[in-house]
Amino acid sequence: MINCIYKPKGSRIWRWKYRAEASDGKIEDVSLGVCDKQAAEKKRAKLLEENQYERVGLLPSKAVREAAERSLSDHMEDFLGDAERRGRSEKHLANLEHRVGKLIADCGWERVKDVTADSFQAWRRRQNLSAKTVNDYLEAVRSLFNWLVKHERAAVNPLAMVDKVSMVGQETFQRRAFSDEEIRKLLAVAGERKALYLMAVYTGLRRSELAALRWGDVVLDAVAPFLRVRASTTKNGKPADMRLHSDVVMELAAMQHEGVSEDELVFPRFPRIERFRRDLKEAGVAYRDAQGRVADFHSLRKTFGTNLAKNGVPSRVAMALMRHSDRRLTDKIYTDENLLGTWSAFDKLPSYNRQASQGASQILVVGGQSESQAGTMGCEAGVKKSPVNTGESHLVTWCVTSGQNHGTGGSDGARTRNLCRDRAAL
Repeated sequence: MINCIYKPKGSRIWRWKYRAEASDGKIEDVSLGVCDKQAAEKKRAKLLEENQYERVGLLPSKAVREAAERSLSDHMEDFLGDAERRGRSEKHLANLEHRVGKLIADCGWERVKDVTADSFQAWRRRQNLSAKTVNDYLEAVRSLFNWLVKHERAAVNPLAMVDKVSMVGQETFQRRAFSDEEIRKLLAVAGERKALYLMAVYTGLRRSELAALRWGDVVLDAVAPFLRVRASTTKNGKPADMRLHSDVVMELAAMQHEGVSEDELVFPRFPRIERFRRDLKEAGVAYRDAQGRVADFHSLRKTFGTNLAKNGVPSRVAMALMRHSDRRLTDKIYTDENLLGTWSAFDKLPSYNRQASQGASQILVVGGQSESQAGTMGCEAGVKKSPVNTGESHLVTWCVTSGQNHGTGGSDGARTRNLCRDRAAL
């Protein structure tokens, strides 16, 4: 252990040399800022005590203690400056500044030590905001403190254990995906916006990402044409290459005139939300369905995710194509289960009752079969019905047998009905 004070030659100021163990490496050499030896000894003792407390975790590091004396607004400026240098978008920076700034003002946070889980939760209880919005505020201030901890400006993140508000049943609106027929109707009336809508539904790019596309990002002469989505335009700040569907390639090739500059926007006239809703109305596609779910521009991205699931793309691959960090977001939010054809899954279930399956095979009517199949059932007084599912149409054909008072038939007086004829009548 090295622990001593000394005066450099020609200097009047005492200095302190310290190293607790040889494994610590570099020896600390600190100016004590005093000329008197007794004062220097007292300062050395105090610094030694602080150093030992830091080593056993009883005292935050010197950097953390110094940062605690600075205002939270100063830390926020440094945080935003670092985020800008790392290439975060202007919109992202503006959202961070607004949300954290509002929390600092509303909660009365002046320094790092003022930020507590209780103060944030008390603020959250007073708000009349949606669940998603208050969760966005929580994520914004969490990201600030994660940065402070990383750069040794805070010992811990005081909001790390605060739970998010559950969004189940509290969404301000629910978004749906478009069906294939609805997409065809929309494209039929889109006009000059057809390429944009195709690009959105075949790549899942967000509105801001589509608006920032330049012709230099489009590679049409490759064996497999693709897009280079720049990191500065993506939500997660990461670049991505997106393969282009042949329908999109054809539309883009028709748009790309000779001599076009690589810096020119692919979609210089980007439609507003009102224009998209007018296109939906002209196409006869409801903006809000019977369940209250809306179909807005972002629904094209949800349609992309739903189509991946419908066609059996593994969820991990779909997650990568959607550029999500959590597979649950892909499966729960960006997959419309109403369009997955869940009823057809019942056809894949095994049968465990052999006798019942044989009986069912005798009365099932195969869709499109010209030859009618009939079945008879002896029964007691009254009418009995047996449902028959035909294909995946979810239509039900009823096989009806009755007593002797309903006409002539077999030995029990039951009459056999033509199932195909009854199904057509229903």
